[in-house]
Amino acid sequence: MKCPLCKGTMKRGETNMPYELKDEKMVVVREVPALICSQCGDVFIEAPILRQLETILKRAEEEGVILGFVKFREAA
Repeated sequence: MKCPLCKGTMKRGETNMPYELKDEKMVVVREVPALICSQCGDVFIEAPILRQLETILKRAEEEGVILGFVKFREAA
């Protein structure tokens, strides 16, 4: 896959994804599988991973997390 921004090569890797939830709550999901451009560093998250992220964030919100760090593989 080519980077949509610079046309560089996308390589598999991991990234950290910060999310701001309702009422000034913050969750950072660490080590999220992603495609990362080797040229400009742009990050692309594939749809199945996004669905898992949505589930992780919903669970964090239901559990009342105010500020938290979650490892993707452990929470998915």
